[in-house]
Amino acid sequence: MVVGWCLWGWALSWLAVATVVVSAIVTVDKEALTRECDPDTPMVVPNFKANWFKATEYCHYLDRNLVIVTSAEKQEVITKVLEATDKFGDNSFWVGGSDLAELGNFHWHSTGTRIVWHNWSELVPMPTADDPTRKDDRCVLLSNNTEMGGFKWIVVNCWDEYYFVCEKGVFAK
Repeated sequence: MVVGWCLWGWALSWLAVATVVVSAIVTVDKEALTRECDPDTPMVVPNFKANWFKATEYCHYLDRNLVIVTSAEKQEVITKVLEATDKFGDNSFWVGGSDLAELGNFHWHSTGTRIVWHNWSELVPMPTADDPTRKDDRCVLLSNNTEMGGFKWIVVNCWDEYYFVCEKGVFAK
């Protein structure tokens, strides 16, 4: 039986397996733990890993989007949220950016806006069209690694499973 924490009580159709989903959710100020369906929670870090597409779908289920990182200040807020969870450490997290529409042309999925500010890792090269081993590396991952000096962005295969961060969308109801 699928158990959801939402007050509405409906089950997630894509979790129609014998799974229980429990989420670690924090507010930006790290003071109060709250449920992922609470409309006042700015950011949500679910307690399961998913591919980029499933992460996007789950955030939409919560009337949210994969987080958009538009500045160093916003990335610092996200880092503080992640530090307050049990996911912090060497884990990586999906954010809402990809170049799925055109190789090398990165946009935020939920808004369609081009990624202007970025924090790419210098240790992990960007995939190119002439590199057949990385043809599926199209989605942006916020990766925490001491060798990279904290959270940096890398591009990885969208079908790989990682934790993810949802936020209230700019078009939220």
